[in-house]
Amino acid sequence: MGTQAHRPISAPSGLRSRGLRASRAILEGMEPRRFFDSPGRRVVSSAFSIASESDELCQPVHLLAALEEVDGPLSGALKPRSGQWLYPRAVPPSNLGGGMGYRGSQTVGAARQFAESRSEVFAPGHLAVALIDQADAGVVRLLSDANIDLAAVRTAALEMLGASEGLGPVPMPPLCPAGTHDRPPLPVDELDAAVWAVLVWRQDHLPLRRLKRQSDWYALSNLEYRAARALAGRRALDDDQRYSLLRYHRDRVEALAHGARPDLVETRQQRRQRYPRSMPLVGHRRRSSWQRLVPNLMVGWPTWFSNRRSGLRDKYFRLISASAYRGQPVLSSRR
Repeated sequence: MGTQAHRPISAPSGLRSRGLRASRAILEGMEPRRFFDSPGRRVVSSAFSIASESDELCQPVHLLAALEEVDGPLSGALKPRSGQWLYPRAVPPSNLGGGMGYRGSQTVGAARQFAESRSEVFAPGHLAVALIDQADAGVVRLLSDANIDLAAVRTAALEMLGASEGLGPVPMPPLCPAGTHDRPPLPVDELDAAVWAVLVWRQDHLPLRRLKRQSDWYALSNLEYRAARALAGRRALDDDQRYSLLRYHRDRVEALAHGARPDLVETRQQRRQRYPRSMPLVGHRRRSSWQRLVPNLMVGWPTWFSNRRSGLRDKYFRLISASAYRGQPVLSSRR
C-alpha cells in the first residue's frame, strides 16, 4: 500500500472518490437493473476501490469510508472533529476493484433488503443504517476513535431516507457458512470427531504415487472432495460443519500432494500470488472471434466435451487408486 494521507475536506460534490466509470457501464442490449444503476451501488463500487488499495476484500470499514464521500447530512455526521478524513487512503487513490468480504456482503444484503421493504431505490442511507445496526467491530472502533456518535450517524441516515427516528434495527441476513468465502472455518476441536477421524485416515493413505501428471492431481482433488461431502452428508451435518471439514481436508490434501509433487501441484498461496485480488473495473467484454462466427448452439460445446473428459478421467483415477483406501473406517450415520 502506498503512502497514507488524509484528504482535504474541500472536495467536489457527489461521490468525491474518483468518479468510477464502471458503475455506469451497461451491458449492450440490456436495460439498467435497479440495483446496479442505484446510488447505493455506486457507493459499493467506490468501497471496492478503497479495499483494493490495501489488496483486501471489501469489508464494512471500506463501505463506511465510501459513505464518508457522499455529500449531505451523512457526510457531516461522519466528519471527525479533527477535520481529517475518517479513513486514510493511499496516494494516489486506486482505480481498481476487488471482491466482497463475507461481512461486507452481509451489510450490503441487509441494506438492499431494507430498501426493498420500503419500496425504495437502494441508496447510501440504507447502507449507513445497515452498517450501524450490524455493529461490526471495525466500524465501531473506527467511529469511536474519531469520537463520532453512532446514534447520530444513524439519525442522519434515517433523515436522508425520510424514515422515523424510532425505526427498529435492520435485520441482518445470515452469514455464509464457516469455511466458505473469506469466513474462517470452525476450530478443529469443534468439528464432528467421527468424520474428521475418517478424513485424517484418508489423508494418511492418499495414493500420491499415482500422481504422474497434473490431470491426476485434479482427479485426486475431486475424489477427496466428493468423499468428504459424502461423509458429512451421511452424518447430516449443518453447513458450518460441512464446509469447515471440506476446507480443512482440502488444505491438508493439497499440502501433502504439493510436498510429494511440487512440480504438479500448486498451492492456493502460489495461485494468489499469480492472480492479484484487485483488477480494473470493466464493463462489457467483447466475445472472441470464434464465438462470433459459430452458431450460438455450438458455443457451449467445448465446455460440454471438456466436462465429459474430466468425468471419465476422475472415474479412471478412482478405479486405479481404490486399493489405497482399503480398510477405511466405517462411519455410522447419526441417529
